[in-house]
Amino acid sequence: MVRRALVLFDLEQDAVLCRVTGVLRAGVLDATLKDRQSAGLLRTLVARLDGLVTAEKSIFIRRLGVLSADDQKAVRDIWGQHTRL
Repeated sequence: MVRRALVLFDLEQDAVLCRVTGVLRAGVLDATLKDRQSAGLLRTLVARLDGLVTAEKSIFIRRLGVLSADDQKAVRDIWGQHTRL
């Protein structure tokens, strides 16, 4: 099965990812990715920051695109508002 994901942290051989889905809901850790063209997406999707995973980068099939500055800011803002390290 192939799934879309957003790489949050690049850890050399591994990466920390979050799910990206077309199921639009309003969770506190959901970031709507509005700039579809820049991100290489066919429709508006949501990055779900509430379920992070670590994966080996060797399993990645391809890169769809890069988030626009506005979408990156939205992800950072939501992460900063609702999480603490």
